Amino acid sequence: MKPSNRKKRGQVLGVAAAALAWGTAATAQPREQYLTLRTPQSAVTARITGDSITSADIQLTRQDKELRGRMFGRVVFLNLDPHEVGGTVGGQLTRLHLQEQDGVTQARGNFLGTLMNLSLGPQSLTGSVGRCGYDLEATPEGTYQGSRSCGGTPQRPVVLSLPPALTQQGPAMTLTTLALLLGNA
Repeated sequence: MKPSNRKKRGQVLGVAAAALAWGTAATAQPREQYLTLRTPQSAVTARITGDSITSADIQLTRQDKELRGRMFGRVVFLNLDPHEVGGTVGGQLTRLHLQEQDGVTQARGNFLGTLMNLSLGPQSLTGSVGRCGYDLEATPEGTYQGSRSCGGTPQRPVVLSLPPALTQQGPAMTLTTLALLLGNA
């Protein structure tokens, strides 16, 4: 091979290696993930990036064990501990007790001035937040789907998508975010 061809071949391989490395780095970046809730009357979608949850109505940031921001016009200031969540939402006292048993985490307590009892597991999300009761089953597509009742006839379909970016932050963050979302939707 001529020396000039070796040089061109080396340049081509160098460019190809750089493109491959850049492509690998680009695909290694986490994709944006979304928390969604669809009901017959409304749809809420929030983007989760790192420790932030954002949409037009949601601006929440987690810093260590604190969740702060605004959600649906209410100021949120909550301390997240593995067994208890406490603080204020919209100026109202919030105190939730978390308990895990057989892979299901249950949150019970006072939220937005009403009692809350919500259970989340790999098979279902059930319970009540505010005046609405939820009965959602896990689907093969990775969502929870079912019905809710807010003092009247059950509403169907209700579809909830929980991204790994949220669930990986632990049960306190996941159930608190769900309480904020389900209590306002």
